[in-house]
Amino acid sequence: MVALWRQGCHEGCPTTEWVMDERTVADILAAHADKLNQGQRETATLQDVSAEQLAALGPLMRLAERVQGTLAPVQPNPTFVRQLSRQLISTASQSRKAMTQRTRNAILIVAAALGSVVSVASAVGIIIYLIRHRVRVQPKQVVSVR
Repeated sequence: MVALWRQGCHEGCPTTEWVMDERTVADILAAHADKLNQGQRETATLQDVSAEQLAALGPLMRLAERVQGTLAPVQPNPTFVRQLSRQLISTASQSRKAMTQRTRNAILIVAAALGSVVSVASAVGIIIYLIRHRVRVQPKQVVSVR
């Protein structure tokens, strides 16, 4: 069996108290709840659980048994089930439509931004071309003969 207990506080702590790991507690209580759901109330049937651990978790296990004894299974009304099903389907459909609309809006914004970038880049390119073209082509001086 894996060690289920660890020292209660940080290193150098004056106490030597040992406490159960939270995950271990959750596992033991889940196994106990499973047994209760199967109609078994004997905690001794839990495997890999020491008597010391059972004693430490006894109050929680007894509380779980009391709750299990108090609760009664309930079947929902068929009308409620149908109404809930329709509502969930409608909500999912509306959510999909909203997501589709948001996606379209995002694509439109990205396309507009890219169009603007291309337009500005084209304008800058034309200006650079014109400036370079003017520098290369020097106006010819006209010599007049008289």
